[in-house]
Amino acid sequence: MVSCERLTTQLNELEYMADRLSAESYTMPVSILGGSSIGQHLRHIIEILNCTMQGYERGLIDYEKRYRNLQTEQDKAFAKTQLIILNSALTKPDKALALRVYDKNGVYTDIQTYYSRELIYNLEHTIHHMALIKVALRTMNLDITPEQFGVAYSTLEYRKTACAQ
Repeated sequence: MVSCERLTTQLNELEYMADRLSAESYTMPVSILGGSSIGQHLRHIIEILNCTMQGYERGLIDYEKRYRNLQTEQDKAFAKTQLIILNSALTKPDKALALRVYDKNGVYTDIQTYYSRELIYNLEHTIHHMALIKVALRTMNLDITPEQFGVAYSTLEYRKTACAQ
């Protein structure tokens, strides 16, 4: 499954980045990101992916009711362990799942989705937050990630095509 391989790559890049960050940089509020920290963005990525993994087992994914573990945003070693655990659990057979979605009044509807589709969602969601993390890293003058960090696969392909012309 391509999305699984690509998500593994992104999680590996996040693990690499976390290894190179100081504890202070990991938890530092970044004003250009509304005061959020790199740790908070990494926590959010991990939480959403945890929802998918737990939802796979239950047959129902509910991103709104996710568990928020503040240790993940404060302790980069803990976050790195979570990344490793999630990365090792990604490869699963595709199957139909229910995705719980809420309206503005909190009324929910369950719609059909598939594990493969939710991996694609997680991949795109992860890349989006990696782009925000990259902004934080640049604000801190930290050059610790590869150039493609936080760049969508479609953008990377477009750049290859545009450069070849």
